[in-house]
Amino acid sequence: MKDNKQGYTSTYLASVFMRYCSLGLPILVSLFSSSVLAIGISDSKYRELGGTLSRDPAVVAVAYQSLRQTSFAQRFSAVGKIVAGSAFCTGTWLGNHGDKAFILTAAHCVAGDNKTQESTYFGQRISFRTGDNRLIASGQSNTHFLGFTACQNDLAIVELPLLRVPVDSEGNNVSQPVYADEVDFEHYVGQPMTLLGYGLNGTPSLEKLTSGRAWGIGVVTKESDGCLQSTANTDSSWAFITPGDSGSTSWQWREGQLVGVGVTSWWGGWQAKWSGFGRIAPHHEWMKRIFPNINTVTRSRTLTESKMLELKDVEAHVDGTVYYLAGDNVAGPQKRKWAYPTGLTMLVVPMLNQSTGERKDITLRAQRQTHCGWGEINNGVYCFPSPSKGGLRIWYKEEDNSNVPAGLYTGMFSLEAKGWHDHDYNEMINLNANILIKGTAVVEDTVTEMSAAMTSRYDQSVKGSVYYLPQGEITSDVTRRTWSGRLNTWSTILVPAINRDTNEVQMVSLRASRFTGCGWGAMNNGVYCSNGANYGQLRVSYHQSDNQNLPNGSYDGLFNILVKGWHSHFEKVLTFKLDIDKENE
Repeated sequence: MKDNKQGYTSTYLASVFMRYCSLGLPILVSLFSSSVLAIGISDSKYRELGGTLSRDPAVVAVAYQSLRQTSFAQRFSAVGKIVAGSAFCTGTWLGNHGDKAFILTAAHCVAGDNKTQESTYFGQRISFRTGDNRLIASGQSNTHFLGFTACQNDLAIVELPLLRVPVDSEGNNVSQPVYADEVDFEHYVGQPMTLLGYGLNGTPSLEKLTSGRAWGIGVVTKESDGCLQSTANTDSSWAFITPGDSGSTSWQWREGQLVGVGVTSWWGGWQAKWSGFGRIAPHHEWMKRIFPNINTVTRSRTLTESKMLELKDVEAHVDGTVYYLAGDNVAGPQKRKWAYPTGLTMLVVPMLNQSTGERKDITLRAQRQTHCGWGEINNGVYCFPSPSKGGLRIWYKEEDNSNVPAGLYTGMFSLEAKGWHDHDYNEMINLNANILIKGTAVVEDTVTEMSAAMTSRYDQSVKGSVYYLPQGEITSDVTRRTWSGRLNTWSTILVPAINRDTNEVQMVSLRASRFTGCGWGAMNNGVYCSNGANYGQLRVSYHQSDNQNLPNGSYDGLFNILVKGWHSHFEKVLTFKLDIDKENE
């Protein structure tokens, strides 16, 4: 996996051959002739950029000047170079957690003693530098492997000591890149693919010319067993991977977001002009386990009561302007308009109250961006010049929903992005909302990771005894009342809550038990001890051991439990708050 700038030695090629044969990949040996790949361009594109097909250093500099300049655009600030021993590859910064940085690269770029299975390898010294050669992370690494056997799973996440938070050329903190996290995130074939990496630059006729960071555009021509293939064979697809870019993310533009869809795995040589990329989406659950705070399509397109959803530059790859109409599961504009942008659009989305199981209409606000301001989303007007237009933002406003009962509301809806001038452009943008409305609800008590929630002793004011049942979308091992002398036990309830680190809703496991007067039992148990003066109280508690598979994060939610009289018609809905900070022990 070494590019010694003088060609590949016979010893090196032999080691590559043996390693890939040991993985059962003899067909791909010639394709994996280097662990480091970068950007090559077609002869015709080189002539267009440089003026002639020549090895003259001045021509080379001119031809690659714009490709290098574009590679430093703000949207690529997370892309950098990984140095692992004597080998180097391209990697992408995913984000930080505590004093660790997480870098995505190819599995074949880094050392590991058991790469063919899901595993972690500790001890290789690795460094990561961003495009301006700033050292971001360095030291002994924890390298996580998915189970590397071929292109489709040639992925690794490197966990490194963080030296400094990455910033862009303007000194702003780099935004976490967005990755595909839906297994059905398809429509790859025939779509453009953005390539960016380090290493050799050249053309099929001239082959190697120079090296360095560069950018280019390819197209996905085929998908085979989770491996995307890209070929540079047209005027609109003119870039391909060459030695210098293994581990780089391949990107596709999706309605205002640059989405990471693959990781560079192999190239076919100068003449073939094609290369392979392991798909990201099928492995999103593994990536979230290794780095729970990774930014994904689903997470970036989810709004909460405190987080606006915003897509930028939707029109960047569309001729003319776009406008938005209501799609599925939303009431909103049905016709386009052309007017000076002054207002906003109200959207109404039916959402499920996880706390009660009922559906309610939630009102959201939305606007489309033009160069002269924000306006209604169905307004296709633009102002010239317009370096940034067509953006979409949607947010929740408490005052628009003052009559909505408290609870955790979840819903999915879509908006249709349509081209005003390009009538062939028509994209459905799928969006999510997880809205926690606290309203005027009276909270019985709060469950935290440190303390249980306790109710009043409702039996004191009720004839006979009481028992408890889950309400709404709570999943539980109890569904109806029981009268049992079995004590020292509890009921399990799974409560929906928002992970504030990811904006996703997860099910948190809690224990709920009722006091009988002489011990704790299941929440639905109405039994009581005849000599017990104090009984009927409910305790709800969180235990880390019950939530081993729950992703780390800060969880917030409201949930309801129904208390009912066994001997009377007493009935009351109790609302509890969940406030949990979960970290692996």
